[in-house]
Amino acid sequence: MISGIVLLSALTFAAAPPPPPADLAPETAQLVVSLRREPPSQTAYTEVRFMRMLKRPLVLRGELGYGGPGKLSKRVDAPYRETTTIAGNDVRVQREGKGERSFSLDRAPELGALLSGFSALLGGDSGALNRDFSVEAVQHNADWRLTLKPRSPALAKQLSAMIVDGRGGEPRCFTLQEADGDASTMLLGDLTKAALSDPPTREATARLCDEFSR
Repeated sequence: MISGIVLLSALTFAAAPPPPPADLAPETAQLVVSLRREPPSQTAYTEVRFMRMLKRPLVLRGELGYGGPGKLSKRVDAPYRETTTIAGNDVRVQREGKGERSFSLDRAPELGALLSGFSALLGGDSGALNRDFSVEAVQHNADWRLTLKPRSPALAKQLSAMIVDGRGGEPRCFTLQEADGDASTMLLGDLTKAALSDPPTREATARLCDEFSR
């Protein structure tokens, strides 16, 4: 998965930022606004991580929490217990049986990218989302997909894209595609109860998210 140290080095020597992007198309901005959640809000998730260093994908289950702009939490209930809390620039990680770790987002820019993406989506802030990512939207009836690509050239070398699939005003899947080939998909809400293939595969997991093929 993404190395925070590698990303920090890349961002340190990044080129000047690109010029301000054009506004999102009205229908895309309206879609983002429809995703707004009143904090605090929680949603269950099942996360499948596909990593080259693992013999089989890792499946995590737990709950995501949104406390407002810049405030996120991720609780892992299985196969271990861990809570990660992000507030502003501070990150705290508590693993059951181990002491608490804390660090700055400056040490983990990939978490900063996720924070900005999640916060903009859950806050319905199309301007902030468009500032940090190029946004491509595809809609078919009530189903939709947002493909977010980092505008920072340095970050784009590590994170290829974030893909959000949903229906109506509800996100259903959140997928990270990393430049090194690793990937992870979070199944949200009702999809957390969906049966996974054994072992999970990228293709089968993607089919759960891909409403356009149904």
